[in-house]
Amino acid sequence: MVGYPECFVTGESVPASGIYAVEHLVHRLFTEVALFKGETFPKCARCSDVVNFQMVREFLGLDAAGTPSYRTPLYELAVLDADANPVSA
Repeated sequence: MVGYPECFVTGESVPASGIYAVEHLVHRLFTEVALFKGETFPKCARCSDVVNFQMVREFLGLDAAGTPSYRTPLYELAVLDADANPVSA
């Protein structure tokens, strides 16, 4: 994954564990998230529009499975809009 040029979208499988930049044109989300190999790129908690991801930094030195046993997968990205209503579960 040298150079990390590839862009990924919600629903695709995470190819390598690392920090990914987040781009979403509809809502303000976290700018970076930690994701682990084999997980699914998360969706926006508020809408069904595409969220784009690009690797910033790969995690090195993880076990053969690539995911720590204590990791909880991230399924949705919280919206950070100041005037937004909270999303209920």
